[in-house]
Amino acid sequence: MFLNNKKIINKWYIISFSMIFFGVLIGALYYTYKFSNTAEVKNYLDGYVNSLRDGMNLRSVMYSSIKSYSIMFILIFLSSFFKCGPILAFFLLIRKGFVNAFTTSALINVYGLDGIALSLSCIVQIMVLIPLMAVFSAVTVFTSQNKCKFEKRDKIIYIIFSVVIFTIFCGCALLEGILNTTFIKWIAFRVT
Repeated sequence: MFLNNKKIINKWYIISFSMIFFGVLIGALYYTYKFSNTAEVKNYLDGYVNSLRDGMNLRSVMYSSIKSYSIMFILIFLSSFFKCGPILAFFLLIRKGFVNAFTTSALINVYGLDGIALSLSCIVQIMVLIPLMAVFSAVTVFTSQNKCKFEKRDKIIYIIFSVVIFTIFCGCALLEGILNTTFIKWIAFRVT
């Protein structure tokens, strides 16, 4: 079923990726118009960066990252069981794009070039996780729209596909945790 409908899945992938881009656009614009000239964000980021210099627990960062991606994965996976599931999947993609763009905008606005370096600690998200979330959402939307046509074999393929995606999510979350703690600690001593 999945292999026979590549064009439809590609269409859902483009729509899923567009939802992420829409979230990025909204996040960047929201930060620019609402917070770019306020001291509130600078004070928050300075406090956060100062706390990093005192030491960051790698285990807690990785746990937080895995928890965050696991919740997102589970919600997207569960959305495949409902006809209105694509709404939830698309909302999660928009939210992810919004949060990433808002955070990146704040870091660059407050710290300039060092903010760009801090943003690069999220390179795993940009290069792997965001396209992977778009692919997973596309397959999930396709599944929610066509599950009554699925045979047992298709359901098994979807579950195996989901397990592989979840494993990659967890691996990327671990890598992101290590990169974030290493990169952010290095930058923390430069920006304050």
